[in-house]
Amino acid sequence: MTETAIQRRRLFRKSLVIPTEHGSWSWLLVPFFVGAAVAGRIVPEGYPSLLPLILILVGGLCAFLVRQPAAAWLRIRRGRGNRTDEPLAAGWTFGLALVAGLCLAGLMALGRVALLWLVIPFAGVLLLYLVAARGGRAAMRGLWTELIGAAGLALMAPAAVIAATGRVNLLVWALWGLMAAQNALGVLYVRLRLADTRGRPTNRSVALWGHVVGLVAVVMAGLLGWVPLLAAVPFAVVLLRVVWAIRRPRPVADVRRFGFTEVGVEVLSGAWILISYWTW
Repeated sequence: MTETAIQRRRLFRKSLVIPTEHGSWSWLLVPFFVGAAVAGRIVPEGYPSLLPLILILVGGLCAFLVRQPAAAWLRIRRGRGNRTDEPLAAGWTFGLALVAGLCLAGLMALGRVALLWLVIPFAGVLLLYLVAARGGRAAMRGLWTELIGAAGLALMAPAAVIAATGRVNLLVWALWGLMAAQNALGVLYVRLRLADTRGRPTNRSVALWGHVVGLVAVVMAGLLGWVPLLAAVPFAVVLLRVVWAIRRPRPVADVRRFGFTEVGVEVLSGAWILISYWTW
């Protein structure tokens, strides 16, 4: 290994910086692009400047990535990790937090003060994750931790809308609810299939009723005029999918392929939701 490669390894370690949950990337990026595209539809004077959206994307990615080194840093300080990794974990934690803070400051300078409405729920989600990290890997992968985390990542949808329009309204919160529900149902389905794969007992009715409640909630929101009624279609499709999955154990033959398939489902569902807004 060359000296340059050794130096690069000292400054970056994938396991210390990049989240291991590959599906979580789609739970962040799909809501962002849906929110950005929906904003382009509702801005009356045409599509806004891209700078606020770029700042939201960069800041959101940094805020998303900071949890991995921050959790590792907390574990090391509690004596549960390699002490030699502490400077690297601390450096990435503060570096990513700094970039996220600078992006937020830039957005404030551009007049996107309404984004502060999202800081509180996001900070709550990040705090929950860090508290769970202190409790160990089992706590971090608990059902409620994953559900709240998925809802937190969906904040990228309203963040994109606010960045583009500078306003907070019912559309912002309704879109968040829609994307948060999509992310949360993905968590329930993935957990069910992985439990079957690993031969672990699981409460199958939780996944079923979660999907039922999700579909009913979206339909009700559509009938009230809060979201496009057409947006309920992907929720109906994934309900049929979970009905198939709960009938008997459905182990996953290839976990990697299963992960990419779920990313595809997330992308297609997001695209349908976007189309439903554009035709609303």
